[in-house]
Amino acid sequence: MEIPGVEPHISDFVLKLIGTGIWLSELASDLVEALPDDAYPGEEPGAVILEMLCGTAATALRSEDPGEVERATELIELARDRTVEHLQLTLEMSRRRHCGNRRRRRGHG
Repeated sequence: MEIPGVEPHISDFVLKLIGTGIWLSELASDLVEALPDDAYPGEEPGAVILEMLCGTAATALRSEDPGEVERATELIELARDRTVEHLQLTLEMSRRRHCGNRRRRRGHG
């Protein structure tokens, strides 16, 4: 999917990140819900599913350079952190604009 003004490698990364995150989240949730209550006595179902997902991912990633996997993780964290930062700035700007509009209305009334 082309996104105007965004380099294709960046839009591809973001779309894969979002799609994979949503898919994994839904999968994990569905698996936790599908587990019988007595499937893993004494263990947290979410932790069991996470362990299973890590084991599955390990079958693909074990043969990769650990440094590359760490770098991929860093890129995901960088994208997450910058997104949070920009959302916080947007919220702050919106609050300032909202407060400024309220003050202007009071001053004219």
